[in-house]
Amino acid sequence: MSLSPLVRRILPLLILAAGVIGFLILRATAPESPPMAVGERVWRVNTETVTPATLAPSLSLYGHVTTPRTANLRAAVEADVLETPGEEGRRVEAGQVLVRLDDREIGLLVTQREADVADIRAQISAERLRNARDREALKHDEALLEIAWRNVERAQDLFARKLGSQSALDEARRAHEQQALAVNARRLALEDFQARLAQLEARARRAEALLEDARLDLERTRVRAPFAGRVSRLAVAPGDRVRIGDPLATLFDADALEVRARIPALYLPVVRRGLDAGEPLSARGEIDGEHVVLELSRLAGEAPATGAGVEGLFRITEGGEHAPLGRFLTVHLRLPEAADVVALPFEALYGIDRVYRIEEGRMRAITVERRGEWLDDNGRERVLVYSPEIRDGDRLVTTRLPNALDGLRVETDWD
Repeated sequence: MSLSPLVRRILPLLILAAGVIGFLILRATAPESPPMAVGERVWRVNTETVTPATLAPSLSLYGHVTTPRTANLRAAVEADVLETPGEEGRRVEAGQVLVRLDDREIGLLVTQREADVADIRAQISAERLRNARDREALKHDEALLEIAWRNVERAQDLFARKLGSQSALDEARRAHEQQALAVNARRLALEDFQARLAQLEARARRAEALLEDARLDLERTRVRAPFAGRVSRLAVAPGDRVRIGDPLATLFDADALEVRARIPALYLPVVRRGLDAGEPLSARGEIDGEHVVLELSRLAGEAPATGAGVEGLFRITEGGEHAPLGRFLTVHLRLPEAADVVALPFEALYGIDRVYRIEEGRMRAITVERRGEWLDDNGRERVLVYSPEIRDGDRLVTTRLPNALDGLRVETDWD
């Protein structure tokens, strides 16, 4: 039996309507389920019960070995290098030869300067002898002058009595004038003696100064250590030709080693108070497995351009015999004792000034002041903090939480 066209068009609509009605009936008669309750999340943390106490904090710093006494030895003469007894890294004593230069050229110059001095000294001796002869000769010249004058008087008398000629008188006068000039020349030589002697003495002093300078250059061909120390650098080798001012070697005083380490600005007031009070601020470090004992002697006079804080200069008192210059090391500075501080693991400190106390199962933030580090009996490094809000018996959180905030609910092993 075939369906009419009208029925074939209405039948799909009737089936769809029946399905919708059935879904509505099922939904209306379905049982109701209670809504799910979302509870507050509880974080599990570790805690420590603290008691404020008086402890001596320490401060970990990073420094490098340096020295205020470094000698950069340079060539004072131009010469060839013969030997280099001072080896790099070797410890040397004061006066020990580090570099030996060829002294033949300077030796020849010294010989020449000695000859110059001897020549001038000989001239001085000759001048003194000449002066002595002039004094003796002056007496004879004056006697001859007196005789020449008597000859003039005799010739005048004869000429006046018509017994002598004019030429004889003129000859007597000429002889007198010549002898007078000789006496004046002798007197001038005696008067000028002191000036000539002063000139020769000045030339002698100049020649002696040049001789001493040459001898000094001769001595400088042996480059010696100005103090006991260690050779950090040797710039020449045998056969090199050095000129004046060329670097030869670098030497530092191994007994005056210091460590420069930057002290953060946060701890500078405590350190300055200790230095002003004359308290010895000791420190320790380690170089190549050897313990180094240090003492803070002073603070640098100039702050670095980058970063906060000021460099502290630590004097090495023990263990620095083999410390290489420029070596980096960690310095643990012992600060003056601090009252009412608590020692906590570094995980307990959030940021630079915040810890959390457990109050009724929730975390409560406390602002603290960081006073340094401290080693417990087991050798573990801990941070020292201070706050007037921390009381004896408080339980502080020692677990680092990524979402820590005030009021966060937590549970501990105590709960």
